[in-house]
Amino acid sequence: MLGMQHIDPADKRQPNVQIAASIRAAILTGELAPGSQLPTGHELAKFFGVSRMTVQTAIRTLRDEGFVDSRAGSGVYVRDRASLPAPSGEDQPLAGIATFLFEMGHLKNLPRAGWLLLGISPPETVAEHSFRVGIVGIALATLEGADVGRTAALCLLHDAHETRIGDVPSVGRAYVTTAVPEAVSAHQTSAMPDDVGKVFQELVAEYEAEETLESRVAHDADKIETLMQAIEYQTRGYNTAPWQETSVGALRTDAGQQLAQTISSADPRWWSAFAASYRELRASTRGQARRQYELANPPEDHD
Repeated sequence: MLGMQHIDPADKRQPNVQIAASIRAAILTGELAPGSQLPTGHELAKFFGVSRMTVQTAIRTLRDEGFVDSRAGSGVYVRDRASLPAPSGEDQPLAGIATFLFEMGHLKNLPRAGWLLLGISPPETVAEHSFRVGIVGIALATLEGADVGRTAALCLLHDAHETRIGDVPSVGRAYVTTAVPEAVSAHQTSAMPDDVGKVFQELVAEYEAEETLESRVAHDADKIETLMQAIEYQTRGYNTAPWQETSVGALRTDAGQQLAQTISSADPRWWSAFAASYRELRASTRGQARRQYELANPPEDHD
């Protein structure tokens, strides 16, 4: 039954509620793909060990939520863009966008799990990483002659799917199988207006395909940002050599390789020049403030 769970006798929820939850979970995980047909009411009733009326009540719940459609004489089908309850009421056509934006805010709470292997607590978040990836992407796109805006958008969204699957570190990837980012994106944007959802889905698909110049630049921006963070953590005493080596080794563009070489030999303490001239800068700014005050408040002429 495509990943559906049997009714749990220890679960105090009504059978129809459990059935709806089981089918909903199969849709959310992709076991029941968009457009696929659900088993017949008779088959579902037999699988769950309930009456067909109980199954119909569960299906009605899923239909009201926007997960499935009933087609006369054909059966019940998963909606093409089903993953979240459809916005209720025509007065809130942007409800799906609002939900997506709240979900993206979760990236500010999600740690980059790989750094935990070094005992860095707390490590940077996925949102913090993605922000600088976007900045790096703007620079690399300009150097490579790629579309700057498109590259920056790819960079900002490259880890958007991690709100649902988490950030899986390298040691976990041999053991953990997750949904592909394109499938997650389709679910995340399912309640949006079609034209808006299409934009986000196409950006995710382009980044994952790595076929365009912009996507290759965005991937390099991701690696360079990781390189930079590794260097910064190294200055705090952590051994980040493996992160630095793998980041540099994955670069594909000429501009990315050149920038990485420069970054590797640069001083991450961007503020060091200010520190070296702190006293002089302080004296200079005080002098400027004094002169501005005197110009604005000239002494009175008592003659």
